[in-house]
Amino acid sequence: FEPCNLWVVAALGPGNRKSAVQSAATAPLVAWERDQATILESGIKRSTSERKTLEARAKEKRSKAAKDKDKARAAELAREAADKEAELPEIPAPPQLWTSDATPERLGALLAEQGECMAWLSSEGGVFDLLQGRYSNGIPNLDLVLKAHSGDAERVDRGSRPPVFLKSPRLSIGLSPQPDVLRGLAAKPGFRGRGLLGRFLYLLPPSPLGFRPLESNPVPEGIRDAYAAGLRAMLEWEASTDEHGEERPYPLRLSNEAYAEGAACARAREAPMQPGRELEHFTDWAGKAPGSAARLAGVLHGIKHAHGTPWEAAITAETMTAALEIMAVISRHSLAALDMMGADPTIAAARLVWD
Repeated sequence: FEPCNLWVVAALGPGNRKSAVQSAATAPLVAWERDQATILESGIKRSTSERKTLEARAKEKRSKAAKDKDKARAAELAREAADKEAELPEIPAPPQLWTSDATPERLGALLAEQGECMAWLSSEGGVFDLLQGRYSNGIPNLDLVLKAHSGDAERVDRGSRPPVFLKSPRLSIGLSPQPDVLRGLAAKPGFRGRGLLGRFLYLLPPSPLGFRPLESNPVPEGIRDAYAAGLRAMLEWEASTDEHGEERPYPLRLSNEAYAEGAACARAREAPMQPGRELEHFTDWAGKAPGSAARLAGVLHGIKHAHGTPWEAAITAETMTAALEIMAVISRHSLAALDMMGADPTIAAARLVWD
């Protein structure tokens, strides 16, 4: 079993128009958020007004209780104030699909507010600074982020508000930092040892700067519209609920042929992780690669059935083959990226001597 959220890092230098690409890629998400906010606006205003009224009544009764010299009467007023506070309506949060800058603490609140799903998308690498503890005196705060990759339960303390229990938080990450951001990440406290870096799928595309024809070649309108329509259709899938009426993920099934292909790939990756073999120093990444391939297959399956009900159809061998082909490319890039980070101590030491 694997959740279908992916962590992807595509490292590119400045000047490659990463921000423009991210804006285009997230445009359908922004449009959907705006439409949903408009639909919910009146309900949010009504709940806010009701809450303010009840808060005022509770404050008035508490003020009377503090001034009343009759202890029994004061206790009765205090109970009435507490009852009013218990009736305070929860103000629904406007729908939000992604963020580009959030501390791990704020991320927990976002997950709690948004059905335990959130995407962290950025054309820079500031996420790594946040995880390293930019706002927590340099103390890494990785627990929630790591659990939100695998969907493990976590309890989030939201300060003055009651703690929230996340049953299956799922975080997607899409970053395109400069390659220099990756250098030395393996030496950051907790990043390698706790498996953070091994959860990402890395891409190191060559920069076209200096070789571009500088002629406009926009994405065809039909492809852009199909992309937007497909994302909107996926966002409007009917939610799956359990016997208590709470939302839960849909389970996707692999066909027997797709499972056999995935299992064969996993077996092929096992032996190279032995001591002395080519993946000896990359077991943290290679050990998660079969699961990443399954996640990719799930995502491709969802795209294929964007306008339908993917949970009613099995993932085919064709879809699994496509996922494994993508993983074959990502594997070469990821090993190169981990090498750049200093994940292989032998190569890192050799580089130090060479320098």
